[in-house]
Amino acid sequence: MTEPGRPNNGSEEELEIDLRQLIEIFKKWSRMILAGTILCVITAALLSYFVLPPVYEAQSLLMVTKATERLGNPQTQQDGLEGVVSSVSTLPVWTMNTYIGQITSPALKERVIKRMQKENGSSTGIYGNIDASAVKDTNLIQVKVTSGDPYVATKMTNILTEEYVQYMTEHNQDQMSRSVSFLESQKEKTDKELQEAIKALQEYEKKPRGVAVLELEFNSKSQDLLSFNSRLKSSQVEIQRLNSGVAELEAGLAVTPSTISVQKWDQISGTMVLSEESNPVYVAMASQLSEKRAELAEKLGEVEGLSRLVDSMNSDLNALQAELTEKRVEQEKLQREVERLRQTSETLAQKATETQIAKSIDLGDTIVSVVSAAAVPKNPVKPNKKLNMAIALVLGLMVFSLLAFLLEYLDNTIKTPDDVMRELELPVLGVIPKLNKKSRQNSYYGG
Repeated sequence: MTEPGRPNNGSEEELEIDLRQLIEIFKKWSRMILAGTILCVITAALLSYFVLPPVYEAQSLLMVTKATERLGNPQTQQDGLEGVVSSVSTLPVWTMNTYIGQITSPALKERVIKRMQKENGSSTGIYGNIDASAVKDTNLIQVKVTSGDPYVATKMTNILTEEYVQYMTEHNQDQMSRSVSFLESQKEKTDKELQEAIKALQEYEKKPRGVAVLELEFNSKSQDLLSFNSRLKSSQVEIQRLNSGVAELEAGLAVTPSTISVQKWDQISGTMVLSEESNPVYVAMASQLSEKRAELAEKLGEVEGLSRLVDSMNSDLNALQAELTEKRVEQEKLQREVERLRQTSETLAQKATETQIAKSIDLGDTIVSVVSAAAVPKNPVKPNKKLNMAIALVLGLMVFSLLAFLLEYLDNTIKTPDDVMRELELPVLGVIPKLNKKSRQNSYYGG
């Protein structure tokens, strides 16, 4: 072995360890290593068998029927009023870690402590001895309780599971009660708003010139307008017919002479005399033309009156329609509000009934149930004597081996000729023996 600070032929200090040197070191310090290791094993055995108290572990299984893998991934989210009311009236879906956190919570530990004190008068060992974990790929929770007494551990485990089921029942019952109270109070508030909305709608409908009255008036005027439009069109057709008749009579009069020559016997002169007389055809046609013109003038006046009346009625109908539309919008708004409040009241009543039914069920047992109760453990889980002794054996070998190397490293004396040749690279000319009683008796001399 080359020590630090000693001269070497190389430019850097090196630590060279030969296998034979290691074996020599182990042989040299074997008694110390063996004695120290045995001491560690004996110490671990004494601690495990006589000092450390035995610890027993009782186990039970709980099954959760409502759980999800992660928060924010609920069953089915509904939109609108139904979804809001459902979120209030239903129990939340928790993750398995939430249930585990509740089992190990201080509140539940306090309940177990009180019950243990009530039944046994002691709560020793309750703090820090409760452990819960989820069984992989299942809805099962494994509950473990450790104690120095196997019966105490068993009873504590069973009490813990019973108290947790009771705790969940109380928690869910309380939440359902609050949900029912909230839904009922909201229903009362909604019913009041509904009555006010119905009253407002009825008062609006009772107002003069309401939607119903305006609709009747609008329908009546619309029928009158249709009738007047029909009469107007008929009059306009009649005017066209009269114009055609007048034009035809005027054309006939233009080609018909107003007088005709007639030969008559003059009694005085006793001869035939020509005289001019009115043409009866012309007179008849002129009479017909006058009648047609009079009838035409009458129809023109009628058409003008009907046109004015139709325009006036159109204007009235437009104003009436605007008023009717405005009032109909307001009435529909009131009706929608009444319908919305009525639907809200029905939904709240339905959810309150459903929540009341759910409240009557033992919700703690339906969400969390005990699958396997704890049995009395036969053997302690701590201390593990064999494991402790094995660990002491390994640690003893490691620690005392390292101690041997440390002592050897710190030893910078030269004791053997091999040390001289290795360290000083000088030949050994002789050795002065160390005389003792044994060497004298055996006449031992040499290195």
